[in-house]
Amino acid sequence: MLLALLVLAFGYRWGGSHWRGEYQAEVQARATENAQHAALLQQLAVATAAVAAKARAASTALAADRQANDTRFKKAQDDANRAERDLAAALRRGSVQLRPEWACAAAGAGAGGAAVFTAGQDAASELRWAGATHLVAGGDRADAWIGWLQQELIDTRQAVIAAGCAIEAPDR
Repeated sequence: MLLALLVLAFGYRWGGSHWRGEYQAEVQARATENAQHAALLQQLAVATAAVAAKARAASTALAADRQANDTRFKKAQDDANRAERDLAAALRRGSVQLRPEWACAAAGAGAGGAAVFTAGQDAASELRWAGATHLVAGGDRADAWIGWLQQELIDTRQAVIAAGCAIEAPDR
């Protein structure tokens, strides 16, 4: 019986030491794995911060480009309005003449209707001048609008590329 107790005590002690070693190895493996995960999370945090900074810089640059583009567009609109006013004034002064297809040929005055004819001719020429100035100004405004749209597309594309959000196709 004493022998059985001795064997049991030594077996218990040996089993405890064996399992304690297994437990410590598991704890060490888990700590190593946790350290690897922490390092990976740190790398992801650094990469995320870098991408966020890049995106903020691209957004700031795009805002500045958009402001400059809006300013150019406003100036082009003002220039179109000024050109319309200047053309109307030049037509009235006679320093600019309409092309023949715009300057309709006038019929001769009827009997006793010279004053009415002159007033009608002035109204018709004023209408032609207004039409011509509106066409020129409309073309200028359309050109300004198209230029604004094109510049917005270019600036937005450059900002997306600068932020790292676009993949450029290789040149063929």
